[in-house]
Amino acid sequence: MRTEKEVLSQFQKWARNNELIRAAVLTSSRVKSDSETDFLSDYDIELYVSDLSSFKKNDEWLKEFGSIMVRWPFKPRSTGFKNASWLTRLVLFNDGVRIDFQITDQLEIEEDVYDSGYKVLLDKDGITEGLLEPSYSEYIINKPEQLEYETLVNEFWWDAYYVPKYLWREQLPFAKYMLDYSLRYSFLHKVIEWHIGLKNDWSVETGIFGKRFKEYLDDELWAEWKKTYAGADLEENWEAFFKMIDFFRRLAKNIAKKLGYTYPEEVDKRVSNFCREIREKKRE
Repeated sequence: MRTEKEVLSQFQKWARNNELIRAAVLTSSRVKSDSETDFLSDYDIELYVSDLSSFKKNDEWLKEFGSIMVRWPFKPRSTGFKNASWLTRLVLFNDGVRIDFQITDQLEIEEDVYDSGYKVLLDKDGITEGLLEPSYSEYIINKPEQLEYETLVNEFWWDAYYVPKYLWREQLPFAKYMLDYSLRYSFLHKVIEWHIGLKNDWSVETGIFGKRFKEYLDDELWAEWKKTYAGADLEENWEAFFKMIDFFRRLAKNIAKKLGYTYPEEVDKRVSNFCREIREKKRE
């Protein structure tokens, strides 16, 4: 696999010789001082070009960087990055190097657009000269307002009963969706973030989908959190579900106590009891 020095040198040589490329900015993990990169880390490069139509026609230009293993999306199109004027090309090359290109024909850059860090790789027109120094605060965990906290906790308990409902029916796909997508990513992860934010004076970030949770949870909580996962066995999923609501309750109640909010004890009690009743009910 090419080294970072080789990849960026190859890119800059190509960009300098291509009149369509007016500026290029490297972002994400490879420019953040507190990020650990490895051989699987992407190169996130934003291109400012003079004619976007050329990049919409085909992907011939990507061959400059090596043989392609797979790309996304299959055909060049906008995927809503920042706004509709950006074109997305995410490319995994045969040697394992991955480069995520975001391309736009805008010739002006907002001053605060790179608050999470950046490195200018090329600038032929001086359009990056006004960029502000990054504060690295864009993804810092924010303390929830009372209404935000109360809404999330109550909605967790609304969604919670769907898991035993479909486990009892032995309809595993729906039960797994509610357990591992709805409850986990819509509610539990947010409460874990708030717990971590509270412990760190609202000054840290945990990455997308909680990829840095292990860095901030103590060993006991990390071990408990892992028990909220299960395979395809129905009984394992029953156990994981009750582990999850216990884990959620523990963190959410502590957050409420520390922030002076109200935890819905009665809602928790009624829903939890109903979930246990569903589990105990015999199938005819």
